[in-house]
Amino acid sequence: MGILEKNRTYSLLKEKQGAKLCFQAFGTTCNLVLPYSKNFTIEFISEEVVSWVNQFQQRYSRYLENSWVSEVNRAAGKEVVSLTKEDYEILQAATFAFFLSKHAIDPSCLPLTRIWQNATASKMLPEEKKVLQARELVNWDYVEYTTDEIFLPKIGMGLDFGGFGKELAVDKIAGLLRSHGVENFLINFGGDIFASGQAGDGEDWRIGIESPNQEGPPAYVIKLKNHGLASSGNYRKFFDVGDKRYGHTLDPRTGYPTIHSHISASVVSPSCLKSGILSTSCILEGKEKGLQMVEAEWGTEGCIQTPDFPTSSSRFYDYIFHEDST
Repeated sequence: MGILEKNRTYSLLKEKQGAKLCFQAFGTTCNLVLPYSKNFTIEFISEEVVSWVNQFQQRYSRYLENSWVSEVNRAAGKEVVSLTKEDYEILQAATFAFFLSKHAIDPSCLPLTRIWQNATASKMLPEEKKVLQARELVNWDYVEYTTDEIFLPKIGMGLDFGGFGKELAVDKIAGLLRSHGVENFLINFGGDIFASGQAGDGEDWRIGIESPNQEGPPAYVIKLKNHGLASSGNYRKFFDVGDKRYGHTLDPRTGYPTIHSHISASVVSPSCLKSGILSTSCILEGKEKGLQMVEAEWGTEGCIQTPDFPTSSSRFYDYIFHEDST
């Protein structure tokens, strides 16, 4: 996860029907669209959102030496670390991500992440021995935690919530907004989305899903209401090491990143967290197994786009917006 600086300012664009909050966090651009309402003030809500995100990153970013996550990582194999109610909730989300993804998302993946970050910087493949050694330290099942404390039992272990943290933050912001009486909003944190209620025109929110070739209009425009949407792909972010081009998604089960290819997955579900977990799982598991995972979840639909043709779950097309439906 990226870092939101304490004194970082945000932009607030006010238009006829509402306002759009924009700021940088999690290494990406974050937006919040709010239709006007008598129930709240835009300025107050904006301050609350930016403050919450800042606190979230200050505590859970592995890049900050004084974050709680860094404290846990330094204590690996040595001692337990106490935790708060909020820490316990993110650990529960980590467990959810691990099991829903069938271990494709492993929040204890930091040893492997570091190896491949070094490989990217040096443009050299890591030694297979080092990859295997790091993989031995990666297994969420090893992590011991209760409602009060956490312990990483092996020296060298480390937590990295980047595989699901941004999606969890989207859901948490949705809960924060509703606690302040905000019913209609659209959260978009770098493509991780939650839409609540209606847009300013009284219609469902409309979201474009791009094609993996990144050319032309969106592949789909979907209608979204009280649901999350997340998309994953290994076509936009990639890196070259040796004579191979890798996607940015790391598979902790093999210890290696995905091979770069033009594939993307988009999932709609009741939460952005679930959508993000399943869309990433589709990239790692492949089209057939990925769609099986989507179909197995209640209230969840998705599509996978490949260079040949797109494939979708049975009721994904119920979400697609058609001009003649207005």
